[in-house]
Amino acid sequence: MSGAMPLSLAHGGSTLRVESVHGNDEMHRHLESLGFVGGTELEVVSQSGGTVIVSIKGSRLGLNERTARHVYVI
Repeated sequence: MSGAMPLSLAHGGSTLRVESVHGNDEMHRHLESLGFVGGTELEVVSQSGGTVIVSIKGSRLGLNERTARHVYVI
């Protein structure tokens, strides 16, 4: 997982790729159902006030900081 960082630290305007998803089974299922699976490209639309807005698989989603910390991107 060299060079990967939590999505919660990404800057707006960045295009990144999901490296891995951390957390318990429930968190994995939740994030996978939203499209956060290894190798998937995403764009960070904005990052403000603890909310990360991303564009992934044709959808725009908002994640709170706690949830975004479980997605590692490169």
